[in-house]
Amino acid sequence: MEARNAGQAAHCAVAECDARPALDRILADNQFHATERHRKLLRYLVDEFFAGRSGQVKAYTIAIDVFGRPASFDPATDPIVRVEASRLRAALTQYYETVGDKAGLRIELPKGNYVPHFVVSDRSPDASEIATALKASASELEELVDVASAIVQPKRRPFGLIAVAVAGTAAMAGAFYLSVVERLPWQPVLSAKPTIVIDVPAASGAGAEEQRRAGDYLVHALSQFSAVRTLAQAPAPGVDVASVTGWVASAPPVKLQGSKEYRLSVAYSADVKEHQISWQVVDAQSNEALRAGTAKADIDSGDARAVQEKLLARLARSLAGEEGVIVSLEAARQLVSPSIGYGCVLLADVALARIDPEGLASAHACLEQSVTYQATDPDVLASLATVLVATGEASASPTVAARAVKLADKAVALAPQSSQSYIAQMQARFASGDTEAAFMSGRRAVALNPLDDAIPARLGLLLFVSGQYSEGVSLARVAEMGCEYVHHDAALTLALEDYRNGKYREALTRARQLANPADTAVNLLRMAAAGQLGLTREATSALDGLQRNKAGSMRSIESELAARGYTPELIALLDDGLGKAGVRLASLH
Repeated sequence: MEARNAGQAAHCAVAECDARPALDRILADNQFHATERHRKLLRYLVDEFFAGRSGQVKAYTIAIDVFGRPASFDPATDPIVRVEASRLRAALTQYYETVGDKAGLRIELPKGNYVPHFVVSDRSPDASEIATALKASASELEELVDVASAIVQPKRRPFGLIAVAVAGTAAMAGAFYLSVVERLPWQPVLSAKPTIVIDVPAASGAGAEEQRRAGDYLVHALSQFSAVRTLAQAPAPGVDVASVTGWVASAPPVKLQGSKEYRLSVAYSADVKEHQISWQVVDAQSNEALRAGTAKADIDSGDARAVQEKLLARLARSLAGEEGVIVSLEAARQLVSPSIGYGCVLLADVALARIDPEGLASAHACLEQSVTYQATDPDVLASLATVLVATGEASASPTVAARAVKLADKAVALAPQSSQSYIAQMQARFASGDTEAAFMSGRRAVALNPLDDAIPARLGLLLFVSGQYSEGVSLARVAEMGCEYVHHDAALTLALEDYRNGKYREALTRARQLANPADTAVNLLRMAAAGQLGLTREATSALDGLQRNKAGSMRSIESELAARGYTPELIALLDDGLGKAGVRLASLH
């Protein structure tokens, strides 16, 4: 450990009078895309470093001092410090790649500890710096060598034991080297979207045709979702699927470079009364069963094919939709092992679903970094365009709006069959004011993937707020019927329609179900509906949450709604309800 500390001290040899201005510059720079939480963490780590207390900084102390966690905080069960430190690293890397040598002095946070490094940013890391980083932990490697020497030195040791010892030492040394290299700030971890290998083994007898058709349709359905890559697994011969639910094929695994692989094992059965599908998701690397389920459907319409396709479409949505099983598993994996690339896309998806401003800021920084390494990844480009719109930056700045459109257009050009690329293009075009082109992109997305309920939900909301009420509501109804949990945008569209038609109690009920302090539109609707119903306390509660979330904003909420494409008629209807609650849109910021 002394060697490591010495290496860090040499790397961080900088005067406090030089480091403090560098810290102040980055914290004040608009190009540093970091949340207030990350800025507070960075200042804390620098303060502790110059106070000589870096050696005492642990995940627990950060959680207590920076994030306000209680004394009972357990870093083993709550990964907040590790996750936020990783996001801060990503924001720092993206910032310095943006400003280049103008930064003068770089503040870096190496992976594996919370000790900031201060380096001159006038050159790229070379072989000597890598050697220095490795040398800083030389004592650990020497201990491994000493252990091996103690085993192999006695002359009468069996040859097999010696070979095992040497091989083991080499493996540990290799793992050690890779772990050190991974901690270097210029070695990002790139991730790719997961792969689902579909395994629907051939059946015999009366159910053989249904089983084969189920496999074909499931491959087709999953391939329409942009969140996963889909591969069909050749069935192994001689397996009785009917006797083993959730059987996993023993055929050689199909590998895609850099992609986490999941195997979807499916057994499908049908008779004259009902169809049933049993499924299981398995980690292909560990063979661990992760999720499983069963679904049934009665054949009451006489169309067995339609019943089968409905069951399989529902399964596809539950696996690869916005909050599907595979997406959720990958999002959890991203928290444990942060990465850029597809990992950033997942961060954005989670933040968008939760309408989480801090999460969006973190995803923004992560995606910006990803673009520097993956300038032709359509998923990254589309996600970044979507985040620029969701944060409000695109509607506030014509320059940002133009960039969002450019990113989305590039994503469409690279992946013309991806519905997500067209959704990003729809949102970017709408934010830039090109509504008709936006609706064309949205309809193209619906055509590419009619199974994804999030697409008609998003398109329906944009149509509705722009005044095309009937079509917007129709799409929201489509999204409502197709999924177990109504998508946020579909629910908001239906709530606004209830309010527009004077159904204030129904509108308030829907708004309560969507309640989120960061959701401006929902809180306004809740206030307006409460005002129409004379529920003063409810309106006051919604107003307090809205004002806390918008504290410090110079932009009026009325102008924000207009920038989001809300028609004057819809804004006036909301303002009428707010007036009855004792407030006006023009006075809200």
